[in-house]
Amino acid sequence: MKKIISLLMLLGLATHLVHAQFVYDYLKAGNDYFVKADYASAAAYYEKYLGNDKHGATGGAEYDPYKPQLPNVKKDKAATSKEKAQWQLAESYRMLHYPSKAADAYKKLLEANTAQFPLAMFHLAEQLRALGKYEEASTAFTAFISVYANHDAYKTTAEREIRNLQFIQQELSKPGLQYFTVQPATDVLTSPGANYAPVWVDSTTLLFTSTRPQDSTAAAHHTNKLYQVQFANGNAAAITAPAIAQSKAFEQGVATVSANGTTMYFTRWNATGTRNAALYMASKQGGKWSDPVALPADINQPGFSAQQPFITRDGHYLLFSSNKPGGEGGYDIWYAPVDETGKTGTPVNAGSLINTADDEQAPFYYAASGTLVFASNGRVGMGGFDLFSTTGEIGHFAAPENMGYPVNSVKDDIYLTARGNSEDLLQEVWLSSDRAAACCLELFRISRKLPAPERPAPPVQEPVVVAAPVPDTAETKTLDNVYYAYDKAELLDGSEVSLNKLIDMLNQNQNMVIQISGHTDGKGSEAYNLRLSLARAQKCVDYIVSKGIDASRITAKGYGATMPVAPNTNADGSDNPEGRKLNRRTTFTILKR
Repeated sequence: MKKIISLLMLLGLATHLVHAQFVYDYLKAGNDYFVKADYASAAAYYEKYLGNDKHGATGGAEYDPYKPQLPNVKKDKAATSKEKAQWQLAESYRMLHYPSKAADAYKKLLEANTAQFPLAMFHLAEQLRALGKYEEASTAFTAFISVYANHDAYKTTAEREIRNLQFIQQELSKPGLQYFTVQPATDVLTSPGANYAPVWVDSTTLLFTSTRPQDSTAAAHHTNKLYQVQFANGNAAAITAPAIAQSKAFEQGVATVSANGTTMYFTRWNATGTRNAALYMASKQGGKWSDPVALPADINQPGFSAQQPFITRDGHYLLFSSNKPGGEGGYDIWYAPVDETGKTGTPVNAGSLINTADDEQAPFYYAASGTLVFASNGRVGMGGFDLFSTTGEIGHFAAPENMGYPVNSVKDDIYLTARGNSEDLLQEVWLSSDRAAACCLELFRISRKLPAPERPAPPVQEPVVVAAPVPDTAETKTLDNVYYAYDKAELLDGSEVSLNKLIDMLNQNQNMVIQISGHTDGKGSEAYNLRLSLARAQKCVDYIVSKGIDASRITAKGYGATMPVAPNTNADGSDNPEGRKLNRRTTFTILKR
């Protein structure tokens, strides 16, 4: 009997030692993958080590389509191995843009150890905001600020995030949202993994990047490659790979193609080891792309990353994002001149008006309205990366503005593209966002249609308001695409395009003085129309003055229906909707040059 008991004890000890060895192997594997920035694999092994993985899976986390960056891991000897593993598990899910998993992991860590991981509360607050738990996120950011002793970028960001939460509430309740349509991509444009960075090659061909699986091997799920799809009658056909070399040694994506379709610039990075990204160029010859060639070292500076290129429609500039020295911090927007052969010149940083100490990425320039769009995580917004826009020419831009909801969401929004020649950029755009996913970027189409506002019948017995004198119309022009909220003097999104052009004109002509005039159709009483037209003109003036134009150089006048440019009724007395539409307008008059 004693021999049997001894044998059982030995078997139990052996089993315990084998289990301990497995547990140690899980931890070692997790640490190895974490150092290599393979966060999906790291998370899987940390889950096993911590005893969280009951089914041998991590809930379907996919590889992050951004170029991985190693996080700032807190190493403290007082923390146990399990606490360190819990921290790196949470960090892995954060780097995978998987907020629900990351939030749970940070919460478990905070329950066990707060002192050794001071950034855990900060990152938990970020994940709560991404999950739409705004009150909890605000509480967490406030708690982090109250105990975090350092005055560094984390504290500054936490303070900005509290302002972000206020901005979110404002954006979700702003007027004009009913004019937007947000449609997630369907059918062939969806897949397991990420689908992101859309760019139009021509009016019917969309190029994009995806980590969609190529076969049944695990590694295929982690590979970024370029794909293209043809659109017919608004529907996407089968996905194909462009005829360009896509070596297994590299991952590549985020491309841009010249307007004539003969030159492609794109991002490449090593599939293993050091993953600094670089920009490459290929030329189209006989329907196929040439072997890719790396751009010069002043763009691809050794030891740093250059990524996310965009070639302007005229082919004169290549915009890109890089963390190379000479910028404002983090990733910055840069631009380089391009000659007729496609050769790039010396890159120039876009400067502090565009770039912040954090990251600015994914530049896109819409020539029809002279609008630069880029993503930033260093400004007040809705959270994560938000899309911002500014008007002007390369090297001469106005202050950027957040593009607001629903272009932006509480998660990451990046890589916007548009086609066509409409001055209204938001008539139709495609972008990448993880707003509807547990993790990873997906493609979305957002469009906006702004109907001409109609007014209800005005109240009776209005007081008499005297019309303003009629100005000299020799220098009067109509401002196209200036929109107002229904029956109100509130500017809607999109109106800034024409107003910003007027601001540029005033900045270029410092002695110029103008008058903004509001006009209505013939519906409603005279007093009602005069008041509404003046209020709308004044709203335009207020916007222009807010952009730095001296108030003494611009005045507002309301003319109601006193200056029609078309009849409000037909000859037989019936209503003339087209005529009334033309009469509802905003104009400007140059009073002094």
